[in-house]
Amino acid sequence: MKVAASIVLALVVLIGPASLTASGPLGIYGIVEKVVFEPDQKAPERIQVWGAFAYVELRSGQEVSTPRRGYLYFTYPRRVPADLQKNEIIAREWADLKAVAGTGQAIAFGTWQYIGRFEGLQPDKVNNVPPYVLERVPGGNEQTDLRVRLSSEAPAAPAAYQTNAGIVRLAADGSHAAIVK
Repeated sequence: MKVAASIVLALVVLIGPASLTASGPLGIYGIVEKVVFEPDQKAPERIQVWGAFAYVELRSGQEVSTPRRGYLYFTYPRRVPADLQKNEIIAREWADLKAVAGTGQAIAFGTWQYIGRFEGLQPDKVNNVPPYVLERVPGGNEQTDLRVRLSSEAPAAPAAYQTNAGIVRLAADGSHAAIVK
């Protein structure tokens, strides 16, 4: 009887906290207004993507944060040694972001991992479990700063840009109509 009670207690301790937090893949929906390359467009090392953005929980596709205006700040991922093929893909995606800037076209892009409650990523929700967004790096994951920054905030600590399926244009009707609107 003591063994069974111990097993039940161990399961409650192990499984209980799992229901308090979540983790999974995270992408971004956005309407890009402008793109700023740093130090310049010919050889960018970082990028500011200005517009309105919402996080989307990619596993369910149903959880979408409240859109927020400002800018996202990205850099190339840290890799040892540098992954030239991945960097070329990122450079093409950055050019695609520039191409949709100012058009009003809603897009989806990127994939990161988050740990914590999804609603903690939403600026309009209060949560005691802070969310952590992770960059995929060889040998593990590192925390990265993927928040939508206010226009008054100076660029610092860019998030590592992560690719997924490229820059995906979202249709104004069909399954993404609500987020596009």
